[in-house]
Amino acid sequence: MKIVVFAPHPDDEIYGCGGSILKWIEEGHDVHIVYVTDNRVLITWGKEHDQLLEEEAKDYINLSEEEIGKIGLSEAEEVAKAFGFPNSNVHLFKIHDQDAINQIDKGIELSKEIIKDADRIVLPSDNNNHSDHQATHNIAKTAAMELNLKDMEFYVYAIYNIMKAPMERQIKIRMVEYRDKVYNIMALYKTQLALKDTRLGWITLKRKRSERFGVFSLRDAGNFYNF
Repeated sequence: MKIVVFAPHPDDEIYGCGGSILKWIEEGHDVHIVYVTDNRVLITWGKEHDQLLEEEAKDYINLSEEEIGKIGLSEAEEVAKAFGFPNSNVHLFKIHDQDAINQIDKGIELSKEIIKDADRIVLPSDNNNHSDHQATHNIAKTAAMELNLKDMEFYVYAIYNIMKAPMERQIKIRMVEYRDKVYNIMALYKTQLALKDTRLGWITLKRKRSERFGVFSLRDAGNFYNF
C-alpha cells in the first residue's frame, strides 16, 4: 500500500501520526512524507507569544527567518531519516511558514505527482483554526478531487481542533510499542523544542497509547466537520 502523509509543518507528523508512521513502515508499506512549510517564523512567533525557552532558543534567537527555515527543513530531513523514510519518499514543498493559505495552487500541483498512485492520504483536519493546517487539508483533498481518485482512503488527524466524526468513521491505531521511538525522534526537532508548549507536548508522547483518525472517501468531502 502506498501511504502519503501530509505535515503542515515539520513536527506535525510526530503529533498527528508518528506511531502510525512507524507501524506502517514496519509493515512494509510504501510510506511517503510531505512537509508543506519550512517553520521559518517559529522563533519570531515564539518571541511574540512569550513561548521561547531561553536556554533552548539561544542558538536561534538572532537568526533570520530565512536561516530558521533552512534549519527547519534540515531537521525535517533528519527526522524523516530517523523514521526510516527513503530519501525518494521525502517531499519538501518549501512553502513559507504561515503562507500556505496563499500557496494552495502550488501545493495542489506539487501534490498530484506524489498522490496519483497512492492508496491512502493522511492529512490534517478540515475546519482547522491554524491557516497552514487548513491550507494543507485543502491542498491534499483538492489534489485528490482534481485527479478523481475515487478509491482513495483518507485518514484525518486532528491538531488544533477536535475529531467530530461518528464512531463508525473513526479508527484508533495502537502505538504503545512505538512511543519511546517517537519521543526520541521528536528530540531531533531542536528548534521546535525551543517553544514552551511544544516541549510540554513532547513529554506527553511518553504516555500516548493510540492515535485516532477519521476515515473518509472522496464522496464524503464536505459532509463531515473534519473532512
